[in-house]
Amino acid sequence: MNSVSIADSVVLMVTLGQLWAHPELALEVVVDSPRAGQEDVTIVHSSELPEVDEWLAGGEVLLTIGVGQDLSGAGVADYVGRLKRVGVHALGIGLGSALPWQAIPAALLAQAKAQGLALFGVPEPVPFVAVVDAFTRMREEETTRELTRASSAGRRFATDLAHQGPAALVEDLANTLGTDVRFVSPTGRGLTGDDAKDLVRHELIAEALKPSMAPRLLRTESGIVEAVPVGDEQVRGWILTPAEVAGNSRTRALLLSTAAALLSLSVTEESPRRSVSRLFVTSLGTDEARAEWRQQTGLAPVSRVKFTVFGNVRGEVPEALLSDLGTGILLVRAGSMIGVIEPGTRNADLSHPDGAESATHQASLVDRVAEVAGLERLFAKMIPLTQAHHTWSVWRTQHEGATSDVRALLSSIDESAAQRFVDRVLGALLVSRDGQDLLLTLRSFIAAGGVKDAIAAELGIHRHTVRARMAKIETLLGRDLTRAESVQAVALALELAEL
Repeated sequence: MNSVSIADSVVLMVTLGQLWAHPELALEVVVDSPRAGQEDVTIVHSSELPEVDEWLAGGEVLLTIGVGQDLSGAGVADYVGRLKRVGVHALGIGLGSALPWQAIPAALLAQAKAQGLALFGVPEPVPFVAVVDAFTRMREEETTRELTRASSAGRRFATDLAHQGPAALVEDLANTLGTDVRFVSPTGRGLTGDDAKDLVRHELIAEALKPSMAPRLLRTESGIVEAVPVGDEQVRGWILTPAEVAGNSRTRALLLSTAAALLSLSVTEESPRRSVSRLFVTSLGTDEARAEWRQQTGLAPVSRVKFTVFGNVRGEVPEALLSDLGTGILLVRAGSMIGVIEPGTRNADLSHPDGAESATHQASLVDRVAEVAGLERLFAKMIPLTQAHHTWSVWRTQHEGATSDVRALLSSIDESAAQRFVDRVLGALLVSRDGQDLLLTLRSFIAAGGVKDAIAAELGIHRHTVRARMAKIETLLGRDLTRAESVQAVALALELAEL
C-alpha cells in the first residue's frame, strides 16, 4: 500500500528562515540564533503602538519604523523585553532616507542580542506591505499543498474501503500519519484489530453516551489519546491515535475527519444483542454448562463465572453498551433488569462489594457501563455455571422491580444471623449427596408455587421424579411443605442464601 507520512514530508508552516530567505524582500538579518530560523510564524504584523505587546498572542513577526518608540534610548530594553515575553519571534525595522532610521540603532541591536530577540532590517524601497504579502502567499501555497496531500490521501482511503475494507483504510491512515491508529467500537472493542487499552475503554464508555460528535482528548497514565467519533448523530465507533504526534495539525485533523466519514459507511446501527444462551433459560449439568459457555463465548471452559444483576435499566442504551463489550459477556433482559455473565476471578466472592478485598478490585468494563448508565447493582457473585439458570430465574420471577421491599428488608439482616438461619433451615439439604439437584428442585418449587407439572417442565424431568425429590427434600428439611409457614421459612432461607 502506497502512502506518504505527513510527519516526515510536510513543511509545517511558514518559518522565519523561509521569510528571511525570500528573494524579493532582501531582508537584512542582524540578530539570529540557531533556532530562530526554524520558528513557525503565525502572522506578519506592523504596528507603531507604544503598548503593542498587549495586542499580541505570540508567534508574530512585528514590523515597525520606530515612530511610537525611542529605539535608541533607555526605554528600548523594556520594549524588547515586552516583545520577547509575549512570544514575538522577530522584530523588523523599516530603514530608509525618508524614515526615522537609516540604520538599525545601536541600542536596539545591543538589547536584541542581549535578550535573544531576532532582529532584521527592511531596506528601502521594500514596503511593509510587500513583506506581509510575501508571507501571505507562502501560507496560501502551503495550504494548497496541504489540501492537495489530504485530498490525495482521501481518495486512497475511499479506494481502500471499497476494495479491501475498513482494515486497509485504517492501515493506510496509520502509515500516512506515521503513528498507531485503531478503529474500535463505541466501548473500545477492536473492529479491525486490537481492542483499546482498558483505561481508554473505560473513558470511551462514558464518552459514547455524550451527544457531541466532536473529537475528544482522553488523558491516561500512558499519554493522551485522540478519539475521533465515527457515525452520524450517534457514536458507532472511534478512531484512536496518540495525540502527541509531529505534523501539521490541520492536515492531521482533515485526514482523521475524512477517514471517520468514510468509516461511518462501514458501521451500521444494530439492535442490542440479547443472549439466547441456555445458561439463562435451562438447567444444565456441569459438562453441558461448560460446553454452552464455550459455544457462546469462544473462550475456554470455566467452572465459575461472575453473575451480576442490574436494575433501573431504562431504554436500550445500557443493553447496547453491554452487548458491545465483546466476547465473554452474556446478557439477558427482563423488564427493568439485566442479568450479565462474565469471566471472573476464580473463587472470588463479590457478594459484599463494600468489603476490604473488593475495595481494591478494579472495576470491570461491565461495572463501568453500569456506572455511567446509572444502573443499580442488585446482585453480584461468583457462582458455578450450573447455577446461572436458577439465579436468573429467581430474580426474574421474584424481583422484577428494582426496589423490592422484601429484598431490602432481608439485606439489612446481620450477616452472621442470616447465615445461622440458612444453616438451620437448609443445612441438611446443602450437605446431602444429591444436594445440587434437590436445591434446584426446591427453588423451582418455590418459584412455581408448588405446581409439580410446572416444576417438571422447567427442570426437564418427569412428574414422578419431582414427587420423589420433594419427598426427600421434606425428609431432609424436617418440614411439611404443604404448610404455608414452612414454605415461607424455606423461601426466606433461599433468598438469604442468594444474598
